[in-house]
Amino acid sequence: MRIASGLGCVVLAALMTSPAYSQLDSGGIRGKVIDRDGKPIQGAEVRIENQGTHEQNLAKTNKTGDYSFVGLYSGNYKAYLLVNGKPVMVKGEGAGNELAVSGASSLRVNFDMKDAPAAGVVVPGASGSNAKEKAAAEKKANDEMKAAFNAGVAALKASQYEEAVKQFQLAAEKDKTQPAIFGNMGVALTALKKWDEAAEAYRSLLAIKPADAGMQAQLSLALANSGKIDEAMQAADEAGKLDPALAGQSYYNLGAILTNRGKSKEAVEAFKKAIAIDPKNAESQYQLGVAYFGSPDTLPEAVAAFEKYVELKPTGPNAETAKQFIAAGKAQLPARK
Repeated sequence: MRIASGLGCVVLAALMTSPAYSQLDSGGIRGKVIDRDGKPIQGAEVRIENQGTHEQNLAKTNKTGDYSFVGLYSGNYKAYLLVNGKPVMVKGEGAGNELAVSGASSLRVNFDMKDAPAAGVVVPGASGSNAKEKAAAEKKANDEMKAAFNAGVAALKASQYEEAVKQFQLAAEKDKTQPAIFGNMGVALTALKKWDEAAEAYRSLLAIKPADAGMQAQLSLALANSGKIDEAMQAADEAGKLDPALAGQSYYNLGAILTNRGKSKEAVEAFKKAIAIDPKNAESQYQLGVAYFGSPDTLPEAVAAFEKYVELKPTGPNAETAKQFIAAGKAQLPARK
């Protein structure tokens, strides 16, 4: 028995747009410094150190005792207070006391001199020529990383994907702790259809930022396009756990790729998961019908899926094609005894 073949090519709906990270994570630390009598201290120095990159930044308190740092990379920090040039307090030391900056978050870290230890504290790299040389080298590497990253973003926006990948790789050589570098690299590699490399870039990002549901979804698509179906499904499952609102779209996109690759059986499972999450998702019903229509044994399921699509979207863009599929499928059903 042959399935009717005059329905033409079925165009799958567009996949979820790949999210690009246009800038590096940028958080902040701010706070107030007061003396033992509760009065603000003006001119005190607060020095912070990123525990991953060991980059240091310095700020001085104003007349109200306030200080602030902005544009900080994600990571754990220590904050040191120096009064009259003498290190007197430290915050962020010890397990469970970390000062964690993430994304655009802003931490408040106050210093009260009545809590200062009598012996004072030691600030790493606060003095000495070696410390200055180290700080200069770190600043140079940081500046080079930013320059490469910005060049990569510009190339990505101009659809110059090979150049974008090159620049993001240079940025990663300078700093492997920034998820934005690997996110954008993955987007560029996806555009080049270098699926295995794109998957590796997304995995590098997730090693830094494991709760990024969008990147789990992108990893799923890259794996599916590279033919690693089981891994793709696992990544889609993880995306759904992290963000239930994203789960339906993740499974839909995965099903679309599998259909294009001729993996009808696997596509059926993906679309069924998308429908289980959102039964009123008409496009998933339509694509489920397409996947089922590929085999004579699943014609009844195909017809039911197309009928559900028409019920949900009677004037939808695929309504007429769905009706043709229904008619063609039903014409075959009497012979299936």
